[in-house]
Amino acid sequence: MNRIIENKKLSGEIFAITSKSYAHRAIFCGALARGQSVIEINDLSKDIEASLNAVKALGVRVKKIGNKFYFDPPEKFSGPVTIDVLESGSTLRFLLPVLAALGLEAKVIRRGSLVGRTNSVYFHEFPKHGVDLKEVGDSIYLKGKLRNFNFTLPGNISSQFISGLMLASGFCQEDFNIRLTSETESKPYIDMTIDVMKNFGVEVIEGKNSFTCRGKFSPANYVVEKDWSNALFFLASGVKVLGLNKNSLQGDRKALDFLRDLGYVNISKEDFQLKKIRDGKKNVLLDAKNMPDAVPILSIMAAHSNTETEVINIKRLRLKESDRVKSTVDMLENLGVQVKLSEDSFSFRGVEKFKAAKINSYNDHRIAMAASIAATFAEGPIIINDSQCVEKSYKNFFEDFKSLGGKTNVI
Repeated sequence: MNRIIENKKLSGEIFAITSKSYAHRAIFCGALARGQSVIEINDLSKDIEASLNAVKALGVRVKKIGNKFYFDPPEKFSGPVTIDVLESGSTLRFLLPVLAALGLEAKVIRRGSLVGRTNSVYFHEFPKHGVDLKEVGDSIYLKGKLRNFNFTLPGNISSQFISGLMLASGFCQEDFNIRLTSETESKPYIDMTIDVMKNFGVEVIEGKNSFTCRGKFSPANYVVEKDWSNALFFLASGVKVLGLNKNSLQGDRKALDFLRDLGYVNISKEDFQLKKIRDGKKNVLLDAKNMPDAVPILSIMAAHSNTETEVINIKRLRLKESDRVKSTVDMLENLGVQVKLSEDSFSFRGVEKFKAAKINSYNDHRIAMAASIAATFAEGPIIINDSQCVEKSYKNFFEDFKSLGGKTNVI
């Protein structure tokens, strides 16, 4: 659906929603632990629901009471199984090694842009360990059981492949040894996996370009923390956001350092509320390597500042829900920002006000939300196509947007 966003400022305060990234990891840990785990998830999104439905399809009994989910794994996992992961990349890349560790024959169905996103790491590595994979249309077929738990894989394609193997290790009797042949991208996401696994009884020992996973998952009571990535959209608009973990391992927390370079400071003692109180640096650098999800909204913030910005390490952005280089650059240009694009970076000069514009979301939730916030800084309304894509990570985004004074309607 298409949506019009009026140029009306936001104000007030709001609680941050549940971290999708932490929720995915906790769901798979709870599903593989022997005994009942209780996981508190305050907010659901389509991606979180995809992981919940995936473990249910494996035979895990999941009961919801309020915001608590009770996980009871079966005595024995059995196949074959058919699982639809919708458009959730995390669900898919965590599920495939879990299926392989369980030894289940499976058909995994993907939807939308996920069909075109690479899983080459698994297709290259799994056959060496007794597991056959084949891709037919929108489905991946898997057969066999992992053996010889010494894995070698690149670290610069997606951290999700590393996290997926780590999570699979929690079901097996032997140590998993993961050796990386290249520098790691998005390392904070691996740190989050290690953090969650520790809560479920599995130790991950980190070496130089290597990880050793030791132990089996045990049941736990676990509260999923709030999400920095989605909080950035409302923080950018000046709204106070409550409930964020100041010491979070989430890479997007580091966005505060970038925003400080733009002249923003946190004016809240207990929570987070940003206000621009000084001119930013004349030239700023935004490194997409460890916070690719924050690039659209941080680009909007930079483009609304009197500064020259260069966004570097952008190659992996092309492998997200959209080609996030193309979609972000397209959004900025439609808002009246001149962008220079090169192979692994793009740069632009900020403007005083964004133009009224039509924005193609490219069915990317981060673009749709960033464009919505851009509208609050624009000289006229912004129209966003396929705005419903926000439900991938933030089901009630537009309801929350309106509760903070925003004006928006479906057209």
